[in-house]
Order: sequence, then structure tokens, then C-alpha cells
Amino acid sequence: MAVPSDSFQGVSAAQPALFQVVEAPAGELNADTLGAEANVQVSYPSLAVKDTVGIRLTGVALRDAPIQAVSTVGVLTFKLSKAWITENKGRTVTLTYTYKVGGVGSLITSAPLSIRVVGAQGQSVFKVVEAPAGELNADTLGAEANVQVSYPRLAVKDTVGIRLTGVALRDAPIQAVSTVGVQTFKLPKAWLVENKGRTVSLTYTYKVGGAGSLITSAPLSIRVVGAQGQSVFKVVEALAGELNADTLGAEANVQVSYPSLAVKDTVGIRLTGVALRDAPIQTVSTVGVQSFKLPKAWLVENKGRTVSLTYTYKVAGVGNLITSSPLPIKVTGVAAPGDGQRVANELNAQYSTVSNTCPNSPNQGAWYCSGVLIRTVDDSTSFRAWNPSPGAVKLGAVSYSYMKTGIGMNQLQGSRTQGFVLETGQNFTANGGYPLRVLCSYPYDAGTLIRGAAGCGAASNFPSNSGPCAAQGLTTLAGWRAHFQQYPANSTNRYHHQCSFGVDKAGFELSLLSRENPAGELAAWRQNEVMIQTWPQNTSNLPIKAFIYFNTASRAVGVEGAKNIQRDFLKSTGRRIPVIKVSPNAATIFSYSAGDQGI
Repeated sequence: MAVPSDSFQGVSAAQPALFQVVEAPAGELNADTLGAEANVQVSYPSLAVKDTVGIRLTGVALRDAPIQAVSTVGVLTFKLSKAWITENKGRTVTLTYTYKVGGVGSLITSAPLSIRVVGAQGQSVFKVVEAPAGELNADTLGAEANVQVSYPRLAVKDTVGIRLTGVALRDAPIQAVSTVGVQTFKLPKAWLVENKGRTVSLTYTYKVGGAGSLITSAPLSIRVVGAQGQSVFKVVEALAGELNADTLGAEANVQVSYPSLAVKDTVGIRLTGVALRDAPIQTVSTVGVQSFKLPKAWLVENKGRTVSLTYTYKVAGVGNLITSSPLPIKVTGVAAPGDGQRVANELNAQYSTVSNTCPNSPNQGAWYCSGVLIRTVDDSTSFRAWNPSPGAVKLGAVSYSYMKTGIGMNQLQGSRTQGFVLETGQNFTANGGYPLRVLCSYPYDAGTLIRGAAGCGAASNFPSNSGPCAAQGLTTLAGWRAHFQQYPANSTNRYHHQCSFGVDKAGFELSLLSRENPAGELAAWRQNEVMIQTWPQNTSNLPIKAFIYFNTASRAVGVEGAKNIQRDFLKSTGRRIPVIKVSPNAATIFSYSAGDQGI
């Protein structure tokens, strides 16, 4: 979109976020009954006079509404032609709004808004007949559950299928439409019984005329229960999902029950916030609601955040661990820490997490849920520090280090004293963040600029035996050690000869365990190296958690460089990110100070 230029303006008091189609309050818009146009309303917290804002509709074609320059702070309204809606009948379109702060700088793009476009000729139907309120009792169910499906443009010869995602993927037989109307699918009772106490997800898919692209519906969530009990999962002190840590007593009370709960089951509670907190396991002695006590300190450390609670259980205390759906709780308080202090607290908690296992993603490496992905960068007015460098663009990947307790990571690459840290992998795409892709990991600096495969392949001076470890059968610490120590620590060949580990649980953990004696390695090569696929230049939604400066006795303090980058990032993206000090040899690694901020 062409956006007119103007000078940068400071933002006014925060406005409430708003992004909606007036004629589609429930996310569905009837093109046949629509008037001459659809009205899209937009506002965002930093909206200010002279911002330029646009709307894009993505459907059978890209449609851009005229750019508006903000003259009065408040809700902006855009008119979308009825023709743009009519051409998408029977489809789900995506709307995004974009804006430039003060009409200049980077184009900032919102999270997408999905709108289903229907017509008078047909109605959308997707339901389980036996679960009118979204809950299905597997014990009282007959031989099968009936799933009904229809969509506005359903036609003869369309092919339609149903998928149930639960403890296993279950696909109902494909049906070819012979009569326009509601199609009914039968799901065997066994598919539901195996999911008692869980929430399953149903989707339908179809091909127009039985050919072409497979179109997938939005998911339909169904809670599967049993006759012998009721589902209960709540925090007594958080009636509306919000808990005030300052007015809380000594502890919060969590109540749990599930339909199949029985004597000898073992049940636990996990709170995921700035740190993972596990309540003591309980063995069920009486069938009914089980109560757990969460210490007040677990809530206080999360003031200003939303924590996630899950309960887990083992039937009779043995077998598979079954995990509930998450329960989000917003923790408030009259004295919640500022954003910068919150970020420092979170980074310290991530750094201090000993486990290399991600509880909700057991196949992912530790980078996905703990530790700190960190990159040092130059401070310059000639480029944006968060963009991939020309060398990284040529390579196809950007180099990071990974800091975590117990792996001897007390230095970063090169002489740079400022940089930035990312969110954990599980939060890359939170709040519309860019979906970064972590590629591989090395125990020590690997000289990746002379390697192929985006820095994860063989080095040019060791073309046959410095590629991925798994491809060489190096899947144990002893095997990797023997390979690594073929060259002495005072030779750069030792580090070029390294193989790369994968970023799954096993591979990434081995890359951390392989850091057996960092102090004995060549000084400039002691830091580890993690490769992340390059992202487009001037990406405004990178999942950056903080800008940092590295503070040690032997290096210049980079706080001014970090402040410069912080200011440039705000001007370019409209995002306020705190500066955090990194002191690798201190008791508290990450710390926040108001005096370190450039904005």
C-alpha cells in the first residue's frame, strides 16, 4: 500500500483495541442481505493523529481499502464494497489492518480477523447432535455420535470428510454429496470413549466438485465426559478468571474433578508463569472434588501476567499421564511490577530452569520453553540492528547463543556489548509475532559463515565430516566427544570440525550436555551457537523480548548502544521494548533499571 509521508509524532493516551466488521458480530457475514457496503472499525492503543491506516481483505483476490490519515483519535471506519464480499460467498476471508506511526517508517500489520461469508442460499451447520451445549457424555451415548455438516456453497459432487483429533487422529469415511443439504457422519462410540475426560477437536474438509484444493473448516471443540462424574477445574478465588495477588490470603485454592476420577488415581497441578510451579501430587482416596493449595508467592511473582494452570492424572497411579486443557488466570495486584521488571523476572526464571523438557511439548528442545536465546549486534545509524546482516541473508540463517544455568555460558560472540533476546519458542507467535524457525545448535561457536545448509551443514574445510551429527551416527555424548576431540582446543579446526545437533528434545539436550569444559576451549570460541532461519528485512513483529547490554569487568558497558537500538525500534515499529542488563557472573543475571532506558 502507498502511505503518505509526514513527520513522526508521539502517541497519545492509549486507545482500546478494536477490529471488527459491524455487520458480522459473530464472525459471519451474509453477502445476500448486506447493504451497499460492509463497515470495518479499527482502533489500536497507540493510535495518534497523522498515523496512516489501511485495510486489506484477502479472499479470491487481494482488496485494499483507501488509506486514511488519522485526524481525530478514536475509532476509524472503512467501507468495503459489497462486490468484494459477494465474490467470496462460501469462503472465509481474512482482514488485516496496517498502519505507519506518524505516516512514516515501517508498516505495522495487525493480527488477522477471519470472517465467514455466507449467502441466503445456504446456512453453515457444524454440530454434534448429541452435544448441543458442546459436551458429550460417552457413557450414555448410543452406538455412535452424529455429526452434521453444511456450508453455504455445498453442491452435488463435493467430497466432504470429518476428522476427530484427540488421543488419536480419527477420520470418518469421505462422502460425495448427492443431495444438497445437511450431510450426516457417524462417529463410532469407541472414538469418544477413548477421549473421556478430554476435549476433542472436530474439523470438516471438502473439495469443490471433488477436485482441487482441500478446504478445512474452523475447529469445533467438544468436551467428552462420563456419567460417573462431573468436570471441575477452577480457582476458588478467581471467580471471573482474575485473581488479585495483593488481597489473596496465604494461598489460592484450586479444585479439580473429572468424569472418570476414581480411588487410587494420582493427580497434580502445574502453574506455568514466570517459572514452572508444581503442587504436590495427590492420591485420590475419596471420589469427588480434589483441592490443591497454591502458595501466595507463586501468584505474587506473576502479577501483571496471565498464568496457565493444567491438571494431570494417571489412572490408578500408573500408565500414561493425561493432561487437561489449560485454565488461564489473570493475576492482578495494586502494585504489579512494571513491564521492564516483569521481563527481567521472566528472563531470570527462564535462565534458572534446570529441566531440558518442555512439559506441554515433550518433543521440543529446551529453547522452546526455557533458557534465553540471545544475539549481539552492532549499533549503527546506517542499518537496523534487528535485521539479518548481509552475511546472514546470504547464508540463510542468523546466529544466536543460548544461555541457561549449568552450561557455562558466561560470554557472547565477538566484542559487541549490546543486542537483544527473543521470547521462548512457544511464544514466538504470541500476539501476532513472527514465526521464527530454529534450525540447529552447536555446543561451541562453529564458524557458521563457512558452512552450507543455512549454517547447519558441513564446513568448507571439512566437507565430509562436519555436517549434522545424526547423519554421522553421533547421537551420544561419548560419540560426539570423540569426534570433537580429534583436534586440540588451541586449533580453530576443532570448532570447524564440529557437527550440528537438531533442535528436537534429544538433539538440543545433547548440544547442551556436550559443553563439558567451556573454560578449556579457545577463548573466542567458547560460546554456543544456535541458527535461526532469516526473516524479511524490516519485520516489525519479531518476537523480541528485550534489548540487552552485556556488563562484565573486561568489556565496555553497552548501555548507550542498547538505548539507541531501543529508540530506533520504537520509531520504526511503534513497539516499546525494555533494555535489560546482562551480568553473567552475578547472582542475578538479568536486571532492569529505569536509568538504562532510552525511551
